[in-house]
Amino acid sequence: MSAMGMQGYLAGVADSDLFGCLAFLSLILCLTALSRRARQSSWHRFLTYFVLASVVAIHGAGTWFGNVKPA
Repeated sequence: MSAMGMQGYLAGVADSDLFGCLAFLSLILCLTALSRRARQSSWHRFLTYFVLASVVAIHGAGTWFGNVKPA
């Protein structure tokens, strides 16, 4: 991947509302986790897993693109 490809990837991720949405959803999940009933619901567990998996996937994609040798 060329430097322009990496630049395009990072610009696309940074310009999207993805990080903002993940941060907002994480805040909501943290606040609702204060309630034991909400914390034990299947929806809460699923959304928590989804947010964590998304952050790991974005990090993995960025790491992979960052380590690809230029053509």
